[in-house]
Amino acid sequence: MQVSESIADFSEAELDRLGDCLFGKPFLAFVEEEHRGRARALYFHERDSDGTLTAFAPAYVYHRHIPLTFRLGEFTGEPALTERTSAHLTVGVPIRLRSRVHAGGPEALRVFIEEITQWAGANGLDAVVLPFVLGSDDGLREALEPAGFASAFYDGDFYLPVAGDDIDAFLSSLPRGPRKRFRNDMNHFLRSGIDLVRLEEPGELAAVMADQHRALMDKYRRPEVEFTEESFRRFGRLVPSATWCGAESPDGLAGYSMGFHGHGVLNVLRYGNSGASQDDARVYINVGYVEPVRVAIELGLQRVHFGKAAHHIKVLRGCLHEEGHVYAKFLHRDTHDAVTRAFARLDPANRARFASLSKGEQP
Repeated sequence: MQVSESIADFSEAELDRLGDCLFGKPFLAFVEEEHRGRARALYFHERDSDGTLTAFAPAYVYHRHIPLTFRLGEFTGEPALTERTSAHLTVGVPIRLRSRVHAGGPEALRVFIEEITQWAGANGLDAVVLPFVLGSDDGLREALEPAGFASAFYDGDFYLPVAGDDIDAFLSSLPRGPRKRFRNDMNHFLRSGIDLVRLEEPGELAAVMADQHRALMDKYRRPEVEFTEESFRRFGRLVPSATWCGAESPDGLAGYSMGFHGHGVLNVLRYGNSGASQDDARVYINVGYVEPVRVAIELGLQRVHFGKAAHHIKVLRGCLHEEGHVYAKFLHRDTHDAVTRAFARLDPANRARFASLSKGEQP
């Protein structure tokens, strides 16, 4: 196994062959540059004798807290665990949480995970954490469990399958309830006098997007901003498949969504709005859901992924979900036992919370 600290050591073509744009070179380059100085980027990999990439897993060691990145103490509800495990290896990508480990087969995957864990211990880290392993990733889950990783349900990753040649055909593919809600959302927006626009890049609007992002973080009592004006410009510069959907009112940008696509999937990553006339115009739904679906249809994609949170809104509009699970292995037995007990408590509690939120109930 080899370890690199620069995504420049990999070609775009070889990472594209992994089949997931979240693990492609453009997105990983954005994360590496965006988190520079706050996290150490690591790329575990193996190559055969011909130099062909046969195994790959991006990971990060966080030196400073970055808003909306995974924090063990927040997940467990036990802040003391964060203090006891402050230096751990987080395997997978942030921003749209996803933990995948690419390797040739079950035995190669088992050995690769073992080598990554050994590397963490040899480099003074307390644990290896995979914060969002999809429930459908049977190969990875089957490799982690016998390796001694504790696990717990985290949340659902919501998505919509894309069907039809236009938005009307897509709506016809939905059950009656979601179809009516989407049409109602679209009619509200049409009456508002706000226009939907596509942006090729943030440009001058990057500062507005940053302000709206900051306001949204404040609304949800997040004391720090995740993205700055430069973050939006950086994403537009480094990710060629970036998508920018905007809502334009006579007063300026009323809202936006930011995403990117590859391998049949559009990932909607972030959303912001001006805070004016939101309920009546349904800006959030139209910019964050309807317009990305239109983009996906035009690009011939099969899915739009919206991530976690806003559970009931997504369920009401026909979104399906994949389960996401946290896996962790701590290298000190007492700590690992404590986390295993915490995970055993959290798994049913998180499932119950997810079910309640999906029904619009307060858990």
